[in-house]
Amino acid sequence: MDEIIQAQKAEIDFLRERVRQLEDALMPSSVIIPIEWNLPRCEARLFSMLTQRDTLTKQTLHLALYGDRYDAHDYPVELVESHMSKLRKRLLPFGVEIRCQRFVGYSLKNRLNYAGRQSA
Repeated sequence: MDEIIQAQKAEIDFLRERVRQLEDALMPSSVIIPIEWNLPRCEARLFSMLTQRDTLTKQTLHLALYGDRYDAHDYPVELVESHMSKLRKRLLPFGVEIRCQRFVGYSLKNRLNYAGRQSA
């Protein structure tokens, strides 16, 4: 019985590490968001994700924000639109442009300027 428990603990540890790696690939901690942008956690995650891909669909963003929640079905995909609208308005004064392509997804203009951003 102890062997089974140890094997399960090892598998849980492995899976937790894998999830951490996948989250970091999608939303890397290397993206430094200036404090003056005053982004809430959810919007900061969206911005980080936008720096990593040319275009992200609404469904991909939704999955990244809520996919790990047991109650993810309680969060409609339309919430992404709301978060993106707020993020776009918040970043516009700083010259950051988020584009929305109907039926395609969202993209960040000049995303490579932000992708590997280091603190100054």
